[in-house]
Amino acid sequence: MINVLGRIAVAAAVALALPVSVTPTPAAAAVPPGTVSGIDVSTWQAGIDFTDVRADGHEFAIVKAGGSQLSDGPYLGSQYAVQVDGARAAGLRVGHYWVTGDFQTPVQAADYFADHLHDYRPGDVIALDNEVLDDSTRLWNDTAVATFFQRMRDRIGDHVPWVYLGAADLRSGTWPLTIAAGVKLWVAMWGTNNGGYPGEPNLGGAYPTWSAHQYTSTGSTGGVASVDLNVAKPEAFAIVDGTPTNPPPDDPLPKSTTEQDGVPGPVLWMRAQNWLSMEFGYTGPIDGVPGVNTYAALQRAMRGYGYTGPIDGVPGTNTWKAVQRLASGWGYTGPVDGVMGPNSWRGFARFLNQDRWD
Repeated sequence: MINVLGRIAVAAAVALALPVSVTPTPAAAAVPPGTVSGIDVSTWQAGIDFTDVRADGHEFAIVKAGGSQLSDGPYLGSQYAVQVDGARAAGLRVGHYWVTGDFQTPVQAADYFADHLHDYRPGDVIALDNEVLDDSTRLWNDTAVATFFQRMRDRIGDHVPWVYLGAADLRSGTWPLTIAAGVKLWVAMWGTNNGGYPGEPNLGGAYPTWSAHQYTSTGSTGGVASVDLNVAKPEAFAIVDGTPTNPPPDDPLPKSTTEQDGVPGPVLWMRAQNWLSMEFGYTGPIDGVPGVNTYAALQRAMRGYGYTGPIDGVPGTNTWKAVQRLASGWGYTGPVDGVMGPNSWRGFARFLNQDRWD
C-alpha cells in the first residue's frame, strides 16, 4: 500500500495524465519473511486513523492501557479505550500494554490492569512494557515480571503474554522464570531508526528468541508522523497455558509470622534482607538482624513510596511513613504517621511473604 502523500500523488497524476511515482510506507520495508507488521500506540498517537493503518499493510496494534511509573499512582491513558475500539473496528489484532514502575508491586499492577482492561477478548496480546520511564527508577527483574504474568493468568486465564524490553536492558539481566512461564519477548532495537528494518536484534543469549521486534520509532501511518513500527512472528499470537517448563525451587526462606502477631522478628528481617539484596544493593548477611546497611537499603527501596530523606541507615518517621504507604497495598488501613504498630508490621510482612522475593 502507499501512504497518504502517495495517494495524493496518485490522484494528481491521474488528473494530469502524468506517470505515477510514490514513496512506499515504512511498512513496505524489507522485514523477515513470514512475519507480520504492526504498530504500538499511546496518547502520543491520538487521532490515528486505524483504517489507514490497516490499508498500509499493518496487521496488529498494541495499545497502551496505562502504567505504574508515576508517583501520583496508577492511571489509564486517555486514548486507551478509543484506540482499542478503533483498532478492532479496522480488523487489526489488538493488544493491551502496561508500563512497569516503582509505585505498584507486580501483583498490584496486574490487578489494576486486569480490573481496567477495555474490551479484552481471548487471543488479545497482554504486554508488559518493562523500561524506566517518568518517575520510575529501575527495571523490574525476572521474578517481578514472572509474578506479574502469573497474577494476570490468575485473573484472566491463559492468554498471550509479551514482555517488552530494550535490547540492552534485556542483555543486562537474566530471565529464567519469565522464559519458563512462556512469556514471549517483544524486543526493541531500532538500528538506523529511519523506518527501514535493521535486521536481527542482538539478544546476547539472554532469551531463546524474539517473538516481536520494535524496529523504529519514526514510522508514519494512519495520518500520524511518528509511530513505533514492529514485526511479529506468527507464534507471537498463540495463547500460552502458563505451565512453567522449569518451575522455580521451593521457597528457601520461612514465612514471617508477623502477619499473625504484628511483632517484627528475625524471620521478617531475613525476608526483608533477601528482598533488599535482590533489588536495592544490600550486601550484608541474611541473618535477620537489621543494622545500618539493612536500613540504608530499606531507605533506598522506600524512594518509590515517598521517602525523600538521606540514605543514612538511621530510620526515622519519614522512613516508616514510606513503609506504611507500601503496607497500605497489603491490607494496612491505619494512618501514615510513621509509628509502626502491629497493623503496620502485618502489612509489611504480607508484602515480604510473597514468593517473588525468594
